[in-house]
Amino acid sequence: MTKLKKTIALISAAAMCCSLAACGDAQNGEDSESAAETSAVSVSDAASNDDGIKAVFGEIRTEYNTDLDLSDYPLTKSDVPADFSLTVEAESGKLEGNAKANDFPDASGGAYVNGVNVEGDALTMTADIEYSGFYDMNFLTMGSEGRVNNVLVDGMKVGDITTNSPAEFGDTLLSYIYLDKGTHEITITPSWGYVDIDCLILTAAATPITEDTYKVEPTLVNPNADENTKRLYKFLCDIYGKYSLAGQYADEGRASSEYEKITAKTGKTFAVLGLDMGNYSLGSKAHGAESKTVEYAYDWYKNAGGIVQLCWHWTTPEDYAVNSGDQPWYSSFYKEGSKLDLDKIMNGEDDAAYQLLMDDIDNMANELARLRDAGVPVLWRPLHEAAGGWFWWGNCEPESYKKLWNVMYDKMTNEHNLTNLIWVWNGQDPAWYPGDETVDINGWDIYAGNHVDSSQSGRFDDMATNYGTKTKLIALTENGCVMDPDKVFNDNARWLFWGTWSDPFTMKLGVVINDEYTTVELLTKAYNHERVLTLDELPDLQNYPLD
Repeated sequence: MTKLKKTIALISAAAMCCSLAACGDAQNGEDSESAAETSAVSVSDAASNDDGIKAVFGEIRTEYNTDLDLSDYPLTKSDVPADFSLTVEAESGKLEGNAKANDFPDASGGAYVNGVNVEGDALTMTADIEYSGFYDMNFLTMGSEGRVNNVLVDGMKVGDITTNSPAEFGDTLLSYIYLDKGTHEITITPSWGYVDIDCLILTAAATPITEDTYKVEPTLVNPNADENTKRLYKFLCDIYGKYSLAGQYADEGRASSEYEKITAKTGKTFAVLGLDMGNYSLGSKAHGAESKTVEYAYDWYKNAGGIVQLCWHWTTPEDYAVNSGDQPWYSSFYKEGSKLDLDKIMNGEDDAAYQLLMDDIDNMANELARLRDAGVPVLWRPLHEAAGGWFWWGNCEPESYKKLWNVMYDKMTNEHNLTNLIWVWNGQDPAWYPGDETVDINGWDIYAGNHVDSSQSGRFDDMATNYGTKTKLIALTENGCVMDPDKVFNDNARWLFWGTWSDPFTMKLGVVINDEYTTVELLTKAYNHERVLTLDELPDLQNYPLD
């Protein structure tokens, strides 16, 4: 699903290489004329100001929420006894498609199940439990390392499992899943498939999420962070565990279809605006790409009073881009479109490529400095999804990636004095974690499928437990489906914010709300939920108290 999303992004990038505004205008259909007029007038004709950026894409906000309840919101308790254990044999389950049971004396019940390999194959095990609460699901599986498959509870995907035991049945854990007392169907369906399944062992959750999970000290990794950045981070720490922030990627900010359509449909507007800095890359500029992302970011924070998240689909420097056939320049953030070998680069074996990457970091720092000088803090999320291996910065050993992350942090923080960055990491594997000293927020991107509104509490628990030694804020930095806030708060998986990718997960061809992933009913519920903060419910972040 992530691959699909990124493919759409790169196609859009090609269309945007001359003008980002033009892309949005074409997508807006009959509403495009007013949006285009707003965009054109706002950037070029806005009154001068003291911070160097001219950008007003709507009304300038003057009223803020002054009565936000920051009292603790109680966590869901678990009634599961600490010594609880229940084993369900795979061969006793319902087998669908090509799934079949096989006798094997070394299996726990004398047999195992395989053949859950393609769509239509499934293994469903039934568990009768006496207690409501949080459980760890340990599937004993055998198969090649890294094979990922889906876990569903009563027909809803709640997470996935990754097999890492090729020679014998071994632990494959999905932790911290809430189950009510009663009978439940627990199903494995293929993502990769091709694993052998011995049994499921249900036990009480070993690493419970507690109040301490949500107690994060409001101290940024950059000790020289500026006042506005400190204020934003203090606000994020204050609401963590009490609320989730509604977020949405919308390439044109308040001039976007996403802004218009979501607001019209739900009566509310997202608080966190996601934008991409990819067209500022030197490899994109070499082909005439232009961007107004800085202007949209400025307007969202300064004029709308919102929060900005910036990612970077870093196109390969021109000399190392494939740029031929089915690998055009605008797809060169993928490994297939890039000739960069990050292992060689970070080990000192390709000085030319290293210098090109440093030049590009300098170039990006100059764009981010415009926001710094204008007093705009940003959630800065570079080098994302590295462990997936589909981007050039993940097509390497983890150590090379971590070196690049820390070099970027050092250059942007110490050389360029970017005091407005809150560093968001979502490399998506603890082996790729660069260290607590250069990360403010841990994030994960989840594309769970159509109409999957579960909290993905297993992933949240994994991040709270296995990433670094310091307690960090945890965010859903990208998602396909919007999660049901009732499940998020009941399951204690209280993601700081979500960031729904746009087309096709929110919009269909940029024109109408697409309910193929999130129903309009759920979207409206989420935006109007008492535990979800939208744009109108934010306080004045530029004057948020630091004490």
